[in-house]
Amino acid sequence: MKNQRGYSVVEIAFSGLFLTMIIGAAAVAVTRDKEASRIILAPMSPELRVNAVMERLASELRMAGEFGEDLDHDGELDAGEDANENGVLDADWSLADGAVNQPSLSFNRRIDQFDEDGNLLATGIYSRRITYRLDGERLIREWQRSTGPTTVKTERTVLAKGIGGLRFSRTGKVLTFSIDVLLPSDTYKIDRRTSTSQVWMRN
Repeated sequence: MKNQRGYSVVEIAFSGLFLTMIIGAAAVAVTRDKEASRIILAPMSPELRVNAVMERLASELRMAGEFGEDLDHDGELDAGEDANENGVLDADWSLADGAVNQPSLSFNRRIDQFDEDGNLLATGIYSRRITYRLDGERLIREWQRSTGPTTVKTERTVLAKGIGGLRFSRTGKVLTFSIDVLLPSDTYKIDRRTSTSQVWMRN
């Protein structure tokens, strides 16, 4: 029969202490790793936030200028093409050529209508006014919708918070827009970060 030997109190205490040290070291490593990740990811947050807004805005501006109201592409203002009734073939941009650093932008977006099967029902229809502007530190998308034959309701959506500036400029067919994202004062040496983009105004 084999000789069986138990563990002494000293051996058990030493093993417990050793195990505690290993667990403690692992916990410190995990905590430091999380802190490092937080520090690394923190500077990315504002960029990701503003990039999403910039892409949405650019996409809608491109849609607004797609083909314009010139449905037959002959360059002439024909019957049924001036949906916004301003006498020109355009998306009724509020931004005149040469305008610099305007705080808001309004336009009518070109939309197409489809049935449930995806078949095109109508094209070249223009929406009511859409406006991008700031309300305090919130970036607002404001639009109008018909609620009856003669009534219109204004709707608002907050696209982003913590926005310190919004500017639109136009040179010919090029529309430039910039958004300033406010940064946490305890994390960054500057108080804001600016992103700028351009879209081609096709009409």
